Amino acid sequence: MMNATAAFAALLFIVPAAPAQDNSEAKPAPLTMAKALKLGPEKLTDFTNPSEAGQDHAAQLYAMAKRIETEHALAQKNLEMVAVLDEWRGIISRCRMDSCHLAGLVNGGGTMYSHGANRDAAQVEDFLAGLVRRLPFAAGKGDPSAAKQLDEAIKFLKSLKPADPETAGENQAALTEGIREATGHWEALKAMVSEIPAADAKRIAAFTVKSLGWLKEEE
Repeated sequence: MMNATAAFAALLFIVPAAPAQDNSEAKPAPLTMAKALKLGPEKLTDFTNPSEAGQDHAAQLYAMAKRIETEHALAQKNLEMVAVLDEWRGIISRCRMDSCHLAGLVNGGGTMYSHGANRDAAQVEDFLAGLVRRLPFAAGKGDPSAAKQLDEAIKFLKSLKPADPETAGENQAALTEGIREATGHWEALKAMVSEIPAADAKRIAAFTVKSLGWLKEEE
């Protein structure tokens, strides 16, 4: 006759153990370049999140994917043109970001301006993807209307003043320095477009000047 201990051991042997529970959550599929390009900046917020920071992140992810796509395609044709494209990216981006930065200084700060600067990368990369089809640019002399647009933009930037007279003294030094840096960028852009065909000069000037809307909306 089995004793109590032996009987309990036999019971454990014949009763199958309950399967262990898997508490791990399914991991989301990784974001690929193709998926980022298909979704675009707005729908990418489903992958990041719809918050302000999430929108910034989505725009940056899209811009990264678009840049890789553009540069890879260009490198297959002419690797040296990737460096040329990056020069245009640099000067166009700086000029457009100047608009956001100066808008913040004119209005005494605000997160909306930093968010705008972060998200502008997506627009710049879309523009460059179209511009790349024209590279290498033929030698040219620019376009008078493009030069005028950029001259007017520089004049406008130099006329900026703090929006709030009560804080003008506090913001003026930073604004003066910001204007100095910005006009240097815009003058460099003007010099660059003066050496390319007229159609390209007009296209680049118009896209860059459009960013001044950040400032002109506050007038």
